[in-house]
Order: sequence, then structure tokens, then C-alpha cells
Amino acid sequence: MNNAPLNTTNRQTKIKNALTKTFGDKLAFAILMSIEDAIHYFRHRKELILWDKNEKPVQPPHLIKRDIVREYAKKFNLNIFIETGTYLGEMIGAMRRIFKEIYSIELDPVLCDRAKKKFAKSRHINIYCGDSGIVLPQILSKQTTPCLFWLDAHYSAGITAKGELETPIIKELNQILDHPVKEHVILIDDARCFTGENDYPTIEGVTQLVSSKRSDLVTHVENDIIRIHKKSIK
Repeated sequence: MNNAPLNTTNRQTKIKNALTKTFGDKLAFAILMSIEDAIHYFRHRKELILWDKNEKPVQPPHLIKRDIVREYAKKFNLNIFIETGTYLGEMIGAMRRIFKEIYSIELDPVLCDRAKKKFAKSRHINIYCGDSGIVLPQILSKQTTPCLFWLDAHYSAGITAKGELETPIIKELNQILDHPVKEHVILIDDARCFTGENDYPTIEGVTQLVSSKRSDLVTHVENDIIRIHKKSIK
């Protein structure tokens, strides 16, 4: 997660109102989303250039993570995206045209409310407020087809919220692995944090948990993301 300011400027509101008045609500929304995509790319482009210049250190920039999620969605033909840890909604924004349904859970009420307002006009995007360890089963109960999970619900200081634990990852994994649908794909951000401290398991611990429940799954780490999925694609 990147600690960015939580501002919606008067200028943005004026632009939105002007576009709506000129083009109507739906077209104005589409234009705003295209502008947001461009701003999003150029805002993170410097991070990508710096990351590449520094010989790709452990933590990849947002654009790399975005592309990895898109890659897995395409590779496994997944249409449902479930995220824990909404934060500023950047991953949702990057995925909103990729998936038919998007669910995201945010513990902090301010961040949650902001995301709800931001994506209010996107009917396929569903924002939930609360602890992902409690809310995730509610979302899972509705799923009958394979989903792509982006697990990023953890305390990282700044404006992020802290639940009972710094990370609910073990609870989340158990819930997903026990779900009747067996073709889910799980991507877990910030693999570098999995050291066995601050409520995090170790990478080995995650691997053992997965293999104990699902021998048909593989667990591997690349670009600071833990990836859990079927050994082969049918």
C-alpha cells in the first residue's frame, strides 16, 4: 500500500459537474474514468521507472501488481475479483473493466465510505465495511464460480486501520481453501512481511497450510506476491 493523501479537490468536482452538464451523466462518467486511468498510469510511471532503474528491488510498484492481477485473470479465465484491503481503491479502479463482479472489504470506515462514493455508479463494484475475517464468508457464500482473490488486508500504519490482528491472512486463507469451489486463484500482496512476526505466518507456514488442505494447489512467490493456484489449467 502507498500512503497517498485522501483529497478530492474542488477542481475535480467542478470538472465533473461541467462534464455532466455537457455530456450527460453516463458519458461524463465514462470520460472521467478514462481521465482517471491516464492520471493513474502517469502517477505510478515514475515508480516503475525508478524500480527498474534500481534493478527491481523486492517491493514492486503498483503498475506491476496491477499487471500481475490482470495476467492471472486472463490465464485462469476469471470474472470475479475479491479484494481484502480496499485502501484508496486503486486496485479496484485498475480492475473495474476487467472483471464482471468486484467485491472489496475495508476495515477503516473513512476509507470505506470514500470508496463507496468513488465507485457508486459502478453497479458491479461492491464495497463492504468491516473486518475481512468476518465479512469474507458473507461474500464467499454467494460465489458458485472461481474467483481471483487479492489479499491485502493488513495494518501498515498511516491511515490504515488495525483490527484484532495486524493481518487476518490465516483466517482468510482457511475460509477460501474450505470453500466448495476449488478453482479459486489467490494472490497475497507483501510477501516480504511473512516473517513469522506481527501476526504474520512465514512463507513456509502458508505453504504448509495450503498443502495440508489442498494437495492439488501450488504455492510460490514472485515479485513480492504469494501465488496460490491449481498445478495445471484444464
